[in-house]
Amino acid sequence: MSIEPTIVYVCPHCFSVGQSPGRCSDCGETRVECHPGDSGNPSCKPPMDKEGRILSRAPLWWLAHSVPYLRDQIKKFMSK
Repeated sequence: MSIEPTIVYVCPHCFSVGQSPGRCSDCGETRVECHPGDSGNPSCKPPMDKEGRILSRAPLWWLAHSVPYLRDQIKKFMSK
């Protein structure tokens, strides 16, 4: 049995989510294709430090897609 990959289309301006590419119905920006991964995937969770404090409310997959520099900085902080 094969599992279909999960793909969502997210507006980079208002973060509205859709199931198809194209313009956001809320603000008109072009949606971005994102592959968040399986529901148990750690990249679906927000980054946290060793004490469990959330460093960003965005999931790691969104940071990797939208702001890779910030994702890299958070990973460095998490490894300390």
